[in-house]
Amino acid sequence: MKFEDLKFEETSYGGIQAKVIFGDYELSVIKEPGKSLYEVAIFLGVDGPFVQLPGIHKVGGEPPYDDVIPYLSPENVTGIMKKLATITKG
Repeated sequence: MKFEDLKFEETSYGGIQAKVIFGDYELSVIKEPGKSLYEVAIFLGVDGPFVQLPGIHKVGGEPPYDDVIPYLSPENVTGIMKKLATITKG
């Protein structure tokens, strides 16, 4: 799966959002109104709590670490989707 396969829907605040299930995880990709780049968050289960995964989220340095990964191009989102597919064998 890649960015072009995402099915975006309009959000109540005027942005767009796509959600995809990868095994036990749900990936949410949004673009806020007036922005050109995307941000993603990964949840444990559908609408579950945020999770941070090694190899996807920044780790190390000073906490707190962000659950949301901002400023992503479509190519960056595809890279995260490939990593999730590898992690979940999906």
